[in-house]
Amino acid sequence: MWILLEYAAWAASACLLLWMLVDAARVNREYDEDTLMSSREGIDELLEHGEVPEAREG
Repeated sequence: MWILLEYAAWAASACLLLWMLVDAARVNREYDEDTLMSSREGIDELLEHGEVPEAREG
């Protein structure tokens, strides 16, 4: 019984890994690296509402 649960857990783990790899490939195909590395969207939303705190040194 425990052996079957162990195999089921490994199968679920393998399915999750496969899903993550397929999703990463799909996202990589649909979006360029500049879009994925950009934080412009979040900054634009903050600027619209005037909620960007000033950066302070020190």
